[in-house]
Amino acid sequence: MKKAADEIDKERYKKAFESLDKAEKIAEEIKDPEISYNLLFFKGFAKYRIDELEESLELLGKALEISWELFSKEPEREDYRSFIGDTIGSIGDILSALEDSEKAKEYVNQMKGIFEKAVMGFEKLLKSDPENPGYLEEFLKTIENIGLCFQAGELIEDAFSLFDKKLDVIEKLLKSETEMSEHLSSLDDSLMNFGRICEEEGYLEEAKHVYDRAIEIYGKVLDKDPENSETKVYLSYAYRYLAALYSDLENLEKAEECYIKALGLLESEIEDEPENIPVSENLEVSENIPVSKNIPFSMALADMYKDSGIIFSDTEDTTKARDYYTKARETFRGLMDKYPDLLGDDKNLANSLEELAELFSEIGDLESAETCYKDELQVYDNLLQKEPENPEYSLKLSDVYRELGDLFAEKEELETSRTYYEKEIEIYENLHPKDADKLMLEANKADTWNQIGNLYAEEEPETALEYHERALPVFQEAFELDPENEFFHEGLLETLTGLGLLFKNNREFEKAIWVYERVLEVQKQLLELMPPESCHKMEHDHDLEHEHEHDHEMEHDHEMEHDHDLEHEHEHELYLNMETTYFNLALLHSELGEEEKASDYHRQALERFEQIIAEQFEYSELTILTSGKAFLLGMSLLEKLESEKKDSSVARKYYELALRTVEQLYETYPMNPGLQEMLASFSEQIGDIYRDADKLEETIPEYEYAYKSLKILSEKDPENPLHLHHMFGALNNLGIGYAVTDQQEKGKECFEKAFAINESLAKSNPGSLESLKRSFTLFSNYATLLEEMGDSETAKEYHQKVEEINAKLVEEDPEWDSLLEES
Repeated sequence: MKKAADEIDKERYKKAFESLDKAEKIAEEIKDPEISYNLLFFKGFAKYRIDELEESLELLGKALEISWELFSKEPEREDYRSFIGDTIGSIGDILSALEDSEKAKEYVNQMKGIFEKAVMGFEKLLKSDPENPGYLEEFLKTIENIGLCFQAGELIEDAFSLFDKKLDVIEKLLKSETEMSEHLSSLDDSLMNFGRICEEEGYLEEAKHVYDRAIEIYGKVLDKDPENSETKVYLSYAYRYLAALYSDLENLEKAEECYIKALGLLESEIEDEPENIPVSENLEVSENIPVSKNIPFSMALADMYKDSGIIFSDTEDTTKARDYYTKARETFRGLMDKYPDLLGDDKNLANSLEELAELFSEIGDLESAETCYKDELQVYDNLLQKEPENPEYSLKLSDVYRELGDLFAEKEELETSRTYYEKEIEIYENLHPKDADKLMLEANKADTWNQIGNLYAEEEPETALEYHERALPVFQEAFELDPENEFFHEGLLETLTGLGLLFKNNREFEKAIWVYERVLEVQKQLLELMPPESCHKMEHDHDLEHEHEHDHEMEHDHEMEHDHDLEHEHEHELYLNMETTYFNLALLHSELGEEEKASDYHRQALERFEQIIAEQFEYSELTILTSGKAFLLGMSLLEKLESEKKDSSVARKYYELALRTVEQLYETYPMNPGLQEMLASFSEQIGDIYRDADKLEETIPEYEYAYKSLKILSEKDPENPLHLHHMFGALNNLGIGYAVTDQQEKGKECFEKAFAINESLAKSNPGSLESLKRSFTLFSNYATLLEEMGDSETAKEYHQKVEEINAKLVEEDPEWDSLLEES
């Protein structure tokens, strides 16, 4: 067996099994349970190493039975305690490697009886000697290994009840003061991992119980030793986990309360003249060397300031988020100033600064983000000075320059942005990669040229064209050599799309057509390389942020003009959007007067939409995205054709396809109000386009459809002011449509329904200027209609009301006159 163990270590498994077979023959004669256990364990372990996982589990299951028999008879023996703990640990590793929770659950259920016996065996053993550290540590290891098995089988409730026992054992070990640092670290790791699993699986109360229990244990250690710095740090971490839980529950008050406790614990450890301490990996310092304890504690403190800010970053008021992030940045900066030799080249610090920069960007504080990126640059500059030939640091510097370039592009400081992009390129040019990496390096340069091209697309299209044309041959070569490389084909499509837009905006339609035909070739080639499910996923992944875009579309104001500037909505898509490419080719041929070719490309675009919808209908989110895309393309085309007084029937085909698809989805998922909102939004926006084109008769069926959909939504949620607001808009626009198409009675009926809705909205928000503006619009339209119907006396009353409202609005809203002129 020793020979077999050596062969396993050297990965010579055939020879290992030969030795084990020989051992087995001898074991059959000896009938010794220890030898049988070891034989089964080694065989199981060897099977695990060659990925024969189920065979391994069968062998280890038998080994587990023998280990239990040995342990149950002589639990005092250290080797028998080790047998049972190690076997369960190996089983847990294999169950995790299976990556099949159902199978893992089956195996665990078969072994659960022995797991329970093992726990009871240890508990019985501890009754004889409750404080024995050896017994406690072996019990802790066994509990942890059983927990691993439960987690692999997603038996969270079993794992939770066991976790309480684990906390009992850790508490006893901490009282014994043996290896306290190790036990504190173990408790923190357990909290972090198990708490996360509980939260992910929805066991929030259980997670809270675990965190509270740990806080209690840390508190008992501090009662005994109030100055125990390490325990304070780990206690602060426990409060941090609890704060994150409260944040997930959207209880920001409790979350901040926990963070304040955590921050207070760490702040109390920052000293004017601190001692030097050995720093463990848990305290986030690069090297395990004695350093001023202010460093690890301050790093943890800054990290916690950052986390405190995150809980407020998604709220309307981001002031608190900015305040906490600023404290984190000041703490990091203070450390760099005070300990430049140690922290000037600390990669952990660089990573923290990068994350903080991203968080500042998310809340719109670009200046602070810039400061963090520049501090990160300083760290990598220092690292590069120490190791000038290390490409990792050069590439990290290039990443930071890219982030700064993007940041200044967002601030529309084009020259500064370009300077940083050029610094990024300079780094690429100074690297001397192996041949295998050279292509990727050239593609990185080309990608940055595209970024510079995008900067100047509107201000200096000639400059933009120069950079995109420089990038094109690089990405073409890279794509030809490795078409499946995502970076290469995305880069090629981005380059072509940028060129296509420039040619299109410059009315060089023949060149634009050539570019989009090349885009189509690339997309078709990629489709051939990918399985259908991958294609559909790629087509839509980049649109996921717009998943509920229709909800926001509901917010536009129907009483005022609004813009449908969607011409470029899908023009920058980088993935396999063949339908959009067909659509763009149709538009370009139409600009050249080649209507037959344009019609053919529109047909292909619509067929592609229908194909995708048919293939992915069961995936409702993807179908919603596809129909939303068809609608947006159709709407932008309708608006264009109507403004040019051209036949817009082809645009309606896109819109009707989208409407029909969402109707079918609504039939399938009638409990999803978002689909009904989407239908209302589609009709409203199309109605608005016809209204703006003075085709008021065409608006009637659109606003009727929208009103019907909104009425259904309002009946299900009568207190929702958004639905009432849009119902008001639909009725007001319907009233106008009927009024100008000699259907005055219908128009009057619509306006009067709008009166009732306006009163409901006014009650929910008394004194609102928006309510006055709605009344102004409605009363004006109603008075005009009454005059046409011959009721001049009532019309006069409403004209008088309009004048009174107008006077009040002029007094209270300084912008009212200009808004009135625009409308």
